[in-house]
Amino acid sequence: MKKMLSLSAIGKDRTGIVSSISKILFELGCNIEDSTMTLLSGQFAVILLLDCPKNSDILKLKSKLKTSLSKLDLSFSVTEVDKSGKAKKNFGEYIIAVYGADKVGIVYNVSKYLADNKINITDVQTKISGKKDKIYIMLLEVNIPKMIKETELRTQLDELAKKLDVEIFLNQADSSQI
Repeated sequence: MKKMLSLSAIGKDRTGIVSSISKILFELGCNIEDSTMTLLSGQFAVILLLDCPKNSDILKLKSKLKTSLSKLDLSFSVTEVDKSGKAKKNFGEYIIAVYGADKVGIVYNVSKYLADNKINITDVQTKISGKKDKIYIMLLEVNIPKMIKETELRTQLDELAKKLDVEIFLNQADSSQI
């Protein structure tokens, strides 16, 4: 059985971050199974799920990363992942899009509603768009338990949208595109 690791890193954006990290992983025989990498206000953030050989030396990986990434002023973390903890697929995949004037509390109120209803967030992206009239955009990928009826959820999201003075849209993800 192979070893699953998570690697996260963050620091000031510069050329060569992805190349530096992936070179070390390649040299140690680690495969990048899943990843999220993004630029946030000048900071480059990386989260990777790695499938490494079962005899991988985590200390060696950390040492090589420390040497390479310290030159790039990146902080990082490596953690072993329990493979048995993978969620079973008994949910439908949905996208929730939120649009409105930027204000404090949108992420909290939407995420609290979802958590209170046992709706799991698997991905979140937020942006402020526009130069003059700024619009806050939040896109969430969620897993909705089968016991929740889509029509009831849409009604409750409409009520939340009115409370927050935003627009909220719910769409089933097209699994053929994934």
